[in-house]
Amino acid sequence: MEYTQMLTVEDLQKELPAQDYETLTLGDETVAVRALLKAKVCVKAMVLGTGNSYDELNEICREATLKWALYELFGFCGQEQRAREKQEDCELLIERYFGPVIRKNDSSANENGGPAYGVMNKRKMSPLDRSSGQWG
Repeated sequence: MEYTQMLTVEDLQKELPAQDYETLTLGDETVAVRALLKAKVCVKAMVLGTGNSYDELNEICREATLKWALYELFGFCGQEQRAREKQEDCELLIERYFGPVIRKNDSSANENGGPAYGVMNKRKMSPLDRSSGQWG
């Protein structure tokens, strides 16, 4: 299937029966907008973490983004089990299509040393430590 427009709240609405959508958003469309925006950011980060680019017109990116948005909505309403299922579906979809997501603490990400987080400086002598002879 080929898509020609970015994801919208209407796309998210189509994923649920009308009554469930109303319940999950508490009748406030801004809840759905926020869930979709958070989903776009999170899925983009995961896809980029595989070394691929995020394209909202790609069927897998779209489906993963909708699943993450549902995760956000279920979590918002305290339906933790259903939220977790959507999160797992999203992550599985991304990893099966794009490959494993490289996470900060993965040993494979640290094999080449990874990015520098800071610089080590030689310890400066304390003016109180004169017994070492370094201070004359």
